[in-house]
Amino acid sequence: MVQRWKKEVFKLKERRGISTFIAVLLMMVLAVSAGVVIYSYTMGYLGGLGSTQTPGAMSLDTATCSETTHNMTAYIRNVGKGSIDFDKAYVDGVLVESDNFSADPNPLPEGEVSTVTITDSSFTAPKTYEIKLVATDNTQLTFLVKCK
Repeated sequence: MVQRWKKEVFKLKERRGISTFIAVLLMMVLAVSAGVVIYSYTMGYLGGLGSTQTPGAMSLDTATCSETTHNMTAYIRNVGKGSIDFDKAYVDGVLVESDNFSADPNPLPEGEVSTVTITDSSFTAPKTYEIKLVATDNTQLTFLVKCK
């Protein structure tokens, strides 16, 4: 009976060693994941405290492209806080000259819609173009439009 008791104690010690090791690993994983959650939470709220202006947000209502007039017309809504001042436009990654880019109204007040027009002689049907609009506060909107 004594030998049987010694075998059970020996098995119990092996199990304690393994479960202690696993418990330490689980605690380390828990501490690291809690740190990541706390860091991302605080940086989300505290990251914008140093800036004086909050970035805007743009949304595309609709966009059309005409091969005959070589115009792309998009209706852009300001869904962010504050006004958005359109600065640059890109067609397939190429900067559009300021003469061929217009927005009315510009700057775009909060909650309003602006008509953005880009004139480019390379607009041909039925090609799809990637349009990127950039505001002075670096607010960006990228969308695709198919020329007809």
